[in-house]
Amino acid sequence: MFPQLTLIFLFSLVVIHPLHVSAKTWCVANTSVAATQLQANIDWACSEGKVDCVKINPGGVCFDPDTVLSHASFVMNDFYQNHGSTEESCNFSGTGQIVTVDPSYGSCVYT
Repeated sequence: MFPQLTLIFLFSLVVIHPLHVSAKTWCVANTSVAATQLQANIDWACSEGKVDCVKINPGGVCFDPDTVLSHASFVMNDFYQNHGSTEESCNFSGTGQIVTVDPSYGSCVYT
């Protein structure tokens, strides 16, 4: 009946749809959390084999900066990415936060 409207509608789906794709997210440590709690997150994730902590060990691509905050962020994100990228997988007893800006730096790539 209105072929022009049908064409416009179909075209709008093609053009608009990509804009609704979810942005990539990462999980990082909240900067206001005590280092002892962040270290507990690292210890839990690394000792349970839930994440590969080789990259934050001395000589690893994410070792520097050698800070608890940096190491915790990497470990927490690895867990988050490998466990569904959900709010729950970034919670870490309220010490994690989801961000939309890639926290990767240098050769340390957050997946």
